[in-house]
Amino acid sequence: MERMRRARNAVLVFYYGFTACGAVFRLRQDASLYNILLVAAAIALPLAPYAIYRICRLRPVLLLEIVFDGFALAAVPFASLLGGYDLVPYWDKILHFLSGFLFAALGTAVYFTCKPGHRRERADAWNASLYTWMFSLMSATVWEIWEYAVSLTGADPQQVASTGVGDTMQDMIVCAIGGLITACSCWKYLRHLGEGSRTGLMMRLFEAYYRENIGRKR
Repeated sequence: MERMRRARNAVLVFYYGFTACGAVFRLRQDASLYNILLVAAAIALPLAPYAIYRICRLRPVLLLEIVFDGFALAAVPFASLLGGYDLVPYWDKILHFLSGFLFAALGTAVYFTCKPGHRRERADAWNASLYTWMFSLMSATVWEIWEYAVSLTGADPQQVASTGVGDTMQDMIVCAIGGLITACSCWKYLRHLGEGSRTGLMMRLFEAYYRENIGRKR
């Protein structure tokens, strides 16, 4: 646990150092309200897990925080502040692909949180994996609705002006693929529960959350 805590603190220090550089770079180019809000979002994102812990009365999950900070770093400080979308081809699609994994893992946690008794059983393999994938698909839809709402302010995150609906559909498709891969991992994990089979990163995230917040309720 102490080793994981040190790793989480190191990631956090790197995150804010990188974000400071990105903020200076972006605001020196254009100190518009939109860019100021991006900087504010980048600063606030690592605090989101703590807010969720308090609101939902959950125990901290350090591995989840590290993975979340890594994704947030790639999505806002690098992509939006330092222009990663232009530096790395298809970076937007890569991020949506990775978000499919993250939201699918969250879907697995929600499934067992809501399940009466909260027990992990082999019989859950099909239902849990299907729920996991559907949760990922839902997240892709909600995100695109959010981007559309943002576009009403004058920004164009969906690139409607240049691509029409193509960009939106590609984002949802790659997120769905990421979610499907995690759903398959969930199915395999539950079908071989207790057999000591290898567990992927997303199911490790789920196990860490289950151990700290769901298993204790049984």
